[in-house]
Amino acid sequence: MSEKRTVHCEEHGSQETFVCQHIKEGLTEGQPYGFWWSDDPENARPDAWCTMCNKLVSENEGEWTDELLGIVQVKLLCGRCYDEAKSMNFSDGKK
Repeated sequence: MSEKRTVHCEEHGSQETFVCQHIKEGLTEGQPYGFWWSDDPENARPDAWCTMCNKLVSENEGEWTDELLGIVQVKLLCGRCYDEAKSMNFSDGKK
């Protein structure tokens, strides 16, 4: 889904990770949308996407096409924001 870049978060400092637009919006709204991630054992914070985006990827036989990435609209988050979004989604009992 992504190449590594770094973002400076005013609250958490410089870190990087990529998520779909819905996870980022959910973090801002305080609304869990589900949290799915790639299998990357060497990455503590692998790319992540919401349940709706997971359904779209599943319907596309697991392939991330340019069209799908246009819908997902990948966003860059700091690692701590990623952790907060993941925690928020699991505290609601969703994956």
